[in-house]
Amino acid sequence: MLDPGSDSTKREKMSPISEPNILALDAAGNACSAALWADGRVASERWEAMARGHAEALMPMAEAVVGETGFGALDLVAVTTGPGAYTGLRIAIAAARGLALALDVPVIGIGSFDVHLRRAREGGADGPLMILLETKRAAFYGQAFAADDAPHGGPDVMDGERAAAEIAKHGLATAAGDAVGRFAEQQPTVRAVAFREQDASAATLAALAAERWTGEADVAPPRPMYLRPPDTSPPAADRQILRG
Repeated sequence: MLDPGSDSTKREKMSPISEPNILALDAAGNACSAALWADGRVASERWEAMARGHAEALMPMAEAVVGETGFGALDLVAVTTGPGAYTGLRIAIAAARGLALALDVPVIGIGSFDVHLRRAREGGADGPLMILLETKRAAFYGQAFAADDAPHGGPDVMDGERAAAEIAKHGLATAAGDAVGRFAEQQPTVRAVAFREQDASAATLAALAAERWTGEADVAPPRPMYLRPPDTSPPAADRQILRG
């Protein structure tokens, strides 16, 4: 019988895998993507910018990246847990947990701020930085990081003035994320930072998952990070999936 607290059946004897095959799924922002990590690298990726339609696009992308080897060769499923678009988060987390249950493999969640932080670093951003993500409202999801990636406090919802104040307070050199374009328009006097507009990518998520997974069979099921109430309530069936 499945244990809803671990999304696992009988994986107690599972041993760590040095080069795991990982399927990574991301639908938290203005893009939808899937990536396969195999042989210590991103072996395949599908990525498409989209404001809606994640539900129809995500699983075909997953099928495309696993290719001929199929889902049966996977050792781990990874998913972005937000913050981000409520519908996209719900779709990706439900898909990841469903696949993990069907395949009897672990599933881990990684936050959107971590994905964007890594993506900015990979793109050459150094020094302290601010991650700003879309809320689809006037405010932003924001979190500041030091040059060594240590966070300056936790993630939060903030308006443009507060985000500008955080940038000045911590001497941030870069603002990165999918909302920096809108922030720059709102706060034209913020000139001391480099603006790096970027969307999340399952390829970055896959690399983070490969680094963080310890080989443990039973890990806590991923849950969405909501920093503000959703605009709508999910159907009853989806609420049960996310609670399980």
